[in-house]
Amino acid sequence: MLLLGNLSLSFIAGLGLMSAHEWQAGHQISRTGSFDLPCSAGTALPLFSPEGEKHWVPGWDPHPVFPTTAAFARDTVFREGKSDEQALWTIVDADLHAHRAEYVRVAPASHTAHIIVKVESAGREKSRVTVNYTVTAFGKNSEKLLGGFSEEAYAEKMKNWQRWITAFLNSQK
Repeated sequence: MLLLGNLSLSFIAGLGLMSAHEWQAGHQISRTGSFDLPCSAGTALPLFSPEGEKHWVPGWDPHPVFPTTAAFARDTVFREGKSDEQALWTIVDADLHAHRAEYVRVAPASHTAHIIVKVESAGREKSRVTVNYTVTAFGKNSEKLLGGFSEEAYAEKMKNWQRWITAFLNSQK
């Protein structure tokens, strides 16, 4: 029997995450990108909270698991996504003073992700956001999923995030 850490494939299959015959070795990729925003670090970080992302991520719709609200706090768990892309998110850390948030995202059908968002002050009403994604893809579509995290695709993602957040901030003026 093949063991994955302390979990056997039969145990994983028993959880309904995937059958033992569907399991294959995962592939992992890490990407880091940065962009500037026209706001303070204290304004920027909450935009990366479960509720804050509603303002700028098209279709973002988090549903609390624990607690009963999608609080921007350590150990908050929420669901987001539809069908096979639904994922469970856990906030590992949310430090408003250090302007840092850390998440783990588990999409049982395809991948896990470890996300770290850091926001630094870049002057009066300016900030620099750095986002690190480490994605572990598994299953039959892992190559396609990781293709979405190529250097070019990730750089485009960061440009889109900057554009979407800036548009939201400008709409609030």
